[in-house]
Amino acid sequence: MKRFLGVLLVLVILLAGVVVGGAYVLDGRIRGIASDRIAGELQHSVPFTTRPQVTLEGEPIAWHLVQREVPRVRVQAREMPVQTDATTTIPMYDVDFTLTGVRHQPDAVHASTLTGGGWLDYRDLSRVAGTQIGPSEDGRLVFEREVEILGIPLTGRLLGRAALDKENQTITLADSELDLAGVTIPTEATQALVDALLTPVPVELPYGINLDALAPGEQGLDVTVDATDVTFPLA
Repeated sequence: MKRFLGVLLVLVILLAGVVVGGAYVLDGRIRGIASDRIAGELQHSVPFTTRPQVTLEGEPIAWHLVQREVPRVRVQAREMPVQTDATTTIPMYDVDFTLTGVRHQPDAVHASTLTGGGWLDYRDLSRVAGTQIGPSEDGRLVFEREVEILGIPLTGRLLGRAALDKENQTITLADSELDLAGVTIPTEATQALVDALLTPVPVELPYGINLDALAPGEQGLDVTVDATDVTFPLA
């Protein structure tokens, strides 16, 4: 009898393992199908240039999908278009967003919050500003342009801390220093030259997403973003 009960206990444990394992496999399949579908919809609606990677969080995922709400969703994409004026867009690279309180509807994806970031290439920013923009060796930002003084062409360099005007969503400089043909000049004495060199770069992210912070990197400006009550319309 004891042997029979022992065998029965082993069978019950094995059966429970099979049920749990089956549920885990099924949950994984449902998660994969839903993630792939949302990725395809976001690629066309945002639009992302390539299919993003979408990761749905929450256990069990089937229950959350029935409720049409997922606690957290991570969206990663190679690049996303960013508006700089009415006719110009530049890419934000290595996009990595985390959305919370996500609700999936037939015509849109809603999120209570969005945080994350990416980076903007210096070459794209330079093209928009009409000024050569790049990093300095000490971690600051350089705006450089050819200027003319008394008919003499000179290279003007404005060096300063990368700054974000949150209200206007523009990238600019703070605590700047003016270097004219290798000579450092107090910016107070040459404000006209500073204005000529410093062209704030507007960055308008879609769907109410805002720039929150930025820092110079090797290839471009690393940016962090945030938003509340975000809606991504679906195609």
